[in-house]
Amino acid sequence: MVLTPGAGDLDLAVRAAWLYYEDGLTQAQVAARLFVSRQTVGRLLETARQQGIVRIEMDANYLAALGLANALRDRTPLTDAVVVPTLGGTLTRERTNERVAAALAAYVRRFLRPGVVVGVGWADTVARALTMLSAESLEGVTLASAAGTIDNVAQLVSENPTAVRRLRTVPSPLFVSSVELAESLLAEDTVATVFELARSATLTLTGVGAVRPGGSAVRTGMVTDDDVAAYAAAGAVGDMIGQWFGRRGEIIDGPVSGRAVTLGLDALRALPNVVGVAAGEDKIDAIRGAIAGRYLDVLVTDEPTAQALLGR
Repeated sequence: MVLTPGAGDLDLAVRAAWLYYEDGLTQAQVAARLFVSRQTVGRLLETARQQGIVRIEMDANYLAALGLANALRDRTPLTDAVVVPTLGGTLTRERTNERVAAALAAYVRRFLRPGVVVGVGWADTVARALTMLSAESLEGVTLASAAGTIDNVAQLVSENPTAVRRLRTVPSPLFVSSVELAESLLAEDTVATVFELARSATLTLTGVGAVRPGGSAVRTGMVTDDDVAAYAAAGAVGDMIGQWFGRRGEIIDGPVSGRAVTLGLDALRALPNVVGVAAGEDKIDAIRGAIAGRYLDVLVTDEPTAQALLGR
């Protein structure tokens, strides 16, 4: 439940947050200082978090130090890994995506400074991570699309106005109606300029899709279940930035391959510090294929997924 504090509550929340987080007082000490109950202090601190007065950020260096992250680096071509600890119980896909998106945002903050270019491969979890970056962290940063736009993902990014202002998008959807139109758009200066900027990125963020009925590519309306079935029959296990790949990372052609307006997997492989974010049992084969194809340098995932990757 989201609290809707009045002006007096908000003033108290600011005072409580400062005393607790900055001055290091206990909740009981804050209560004594403000002449309120300890329970009220707990409510005020929660209000401070909900209203954005206090933002709690995880240091991705600690997540990267988990044993599973070390094992992924040791046993795969990955140069780095970030593993979100398990929460226990069965999580919805939505909750899982939120947790790994927060870890991705924490990882990305380490690289943000004026003049940096961050490449963006459209994906739900990448978009969620962008909404978690503050205006201060994005100061002087340029976000450059590595593929055409996906409407519902762009809508999610729009929740962070600063990210929108910093984002250079490709003036085209990811998939267009014909191969000829895709080739024509790729030759346009407005498209080529964005892709050239994406090639200069310090790091590039991408999701990893699974080849399954009702997967992310289908949910966004980019492709149909029949298209996905055709890719699966051809040996595809995953997709990124509008292209599909097999277990060894080989690019798989299929029904919509020529209609993608994208930087492409070959170009992605050549970029430094490509960060893939994916979690879930259904993503295991896709993640392994992306790693085998050397499309990823860094993986951000959760503990159950990391365990499954290492166990197979």
